[in-house]
Amino acid sequence: MSIRKAVSVLLTRDPNSTEVFLVERNPSLKFFGGYYAFPGGVLDEENEAVDVRRAEDFDREALQFLLAAAREIFEESGVLLSRGQSHIPPAKMRSYREQLLKREIDLAAILNHERRFLDAADFHPLCKIITPEFSPVRYETQFYWAILPEGATPEIWPGELVSGRFIAAEEALAQWRRGELLIVPPVVTILRELAGRSVIKCAAIVNDIAESYMRGKIHRVYFTPGVQLITLKTRTLPPATHTNCYLVGESEIYIIDPAPADPTEQARLWDYLDEQSAEGRELKAILLTHHHSDHVGALRECSRRYGLPILAHEQTAANLPDFDFSGYMQHGDELELGAAPDGQPNWKLKIYHTPGHAPGHLCFQETRYGAVIAGDLISTISTIVISPPEGHLATYLKSLQFLESVTAGALYPGHGPAARDGRSAVRYYLQHRQEREQKLLAALNSQPQSLPDLLKKVYDDVDPAVWPLAQHSLRAGLIKLLEEGRCQQVGEAYRAVSPSKK
Repeated sequence: MSIRKAVSVLLTRDPNSTEVFLVERNPSLKFFGGYYAFPGGVLDEENEAVDVRRAEDFDREALQFLLAAAREIFEESGVLLSRGQSHIPPAKMRSYREQLLKREIDLAAILNHERRFLDAADFHPLCKIITPEFSPVRYETQFYWAILPEGATPEIWPGELVSGRFIAAEEALAQWRRGELLIVPPVVTILRELAGRSVIKCAAIVNDIAESYMRGKIHRVYFTPGVQLITLKTRTLPPATHTNCYLVGESEIYIIDPAPADPTEQARLWDYLDEQSAEGRELKAILLTHHHSDHVGALRECSRRYGLPILAHEQTAANLPDFDFSGYMQHGDELELGAAPDGQPNWKLKIYHTPGHAPGHLCFQETRYGAVIAGDLISTISTIVISPPEGHLATYLKSLQFLESVTAGALYPGHGPAARDGRSAVRYYLQHRQEREQKLLAALNSQPQSLPDLLKKVYDDVDPAVWPLAQHSLRAGLIKLLEEGRCQQVGEAYRAVSPSKK
């Protein structure tokens, strides 16, 4: 799991206000496409041949972060946070920006040519946040806040970004709660502390929150209002190392899949849930997507510690005979969530029975934003293993098709980050399964072949280290073809069915 270094700049016209500059990321981008964020990007090999004042105590990493912040804010908004006697005409500034974006020139050359310098005091360190473990690519992001230079106006050029605007933190959050604005999770956290305060007043609070994350405290991660994603280390199947637990609700909260068996990870979860209770939220019940051990490791202690009922599908309960279930959930049931984050009434959590990975598997959809908690029906870091006899591929595909029909918002997987366009994510996995089936059909011929022989042909595009897991899905694919009369089993081997025998 790699960690890349990045910068993000909270740009404000008045540090005593709550107004900030947010940019809209192109929906086509793989990382947070379609979300609003502060301007920023990843560190490059920054040219240090720049006159940087008041940076005597900076080590090389701190200097690289600062140079990256100055470069990124100029590339993305056209604002050059520098000082000097010379005035750069707008046409010349645009030319410099074009050359910088094309990598025909670097920031050092621009500043040196114009005899300008960077003042470290213009880049106020706000906090440093590392992406939680839900993502296979993580970012260690240094956040700064800076004041827009007098006479400067941010200008967004279409590309990685599609728009930008100054907006008060309170209004940005109101639009986010109404579902009108997608905002990246760390920016939601910062805006919540900024609202009603100002950048100057909230800076220390935001830094304290970020430092608590560095000490191991669970991040507050919202891709959708009212849905909190908590990533916890579990003994799960590779490439995953963590399982997502979810809290759904605002004043009344349901816990979905209390996952970790490890006492240290459980303690992190208890600390987080205790905070939720201290803030006046009522923990209502524990809901399970299915019975697999990497989703229920903290189930017993969570129920005991908070006195919570456990709800699941009846088939899931049958696979967990040592637990006391307070009731069963069926396809079409609904749970009351109270008022939605924007105050709208009649917010509910719909229950869908989606077997195939496990017989009692459930998905949950909240009705305000259409977000779906998909459990192990979807993983956004790998494909889901279908392991017969418990797993059944044809049934699993029907569940995916149903999920495609109802998903209208973000999709929250059992493993990996949320997918902004949930329906597209489901379609991608349906297409992937179809392509894998076509590859299996192409590998079959009139001669019986063993599972290991077929595995090498059908999964030649994946790391052989995961072939033992892939073999389960291969067997599930063969069972589907057997049921459809498209292949035959000969002892422990398989062959294609000739057209004359179909």
